[in-house]
Amino acid sequence: MKKTAYIFVVLFSMITFFKSQAKVDSSFLFQTWTIKEVDKLTFIFKGQKAYDKKWGGIRFKKNGVLALLHAKAACAAAIVEQFEANRLKLYHNRGKWKMDSDTTIIIKSPSFNAINGKFIVSRLPDNSLALKRFIKIAEK
Repeated sequence: MKKTAYIFVVLFSMITFFKSQAKVDSSFLFQTWTIKEVDKLTFIFKGQKAYDKKWGGIRFKKNGVLALLHAKAACAAAIVEQFEANRLKLYHNRGKWKMDSDTTIIIKSPSFNAINGKFIVSRLPDNSLALKRFIKIAEK
């Protein structure tokens, strides 16, 4: 009797653990996202109907195409300086994306390397999108 109780507890906890990961439906991505906040490893986007004219954004399309409107890659101080002087120039680019699993996405953009890589996708309570860079730690 004790063995079956232990097995039941272990199975129940395993099922609960695997269901606790928040799966993201790819249809949630099919809209225009503007940058709300940027951290070293995290991009937080807010859903919009159109690109933000000052900061640009990202648009996921159903056929795996990614449309980007972004500033030229530069140091943060230069971008803020250009933004404050209303001289920030935005560029249109295309890339590709695909769902790698229920919670991760792979983005490839040949002309904008800052967004390239594997990301963990999270849907935030305020219907924002968080892309956290996936980092694989090498074992010794």
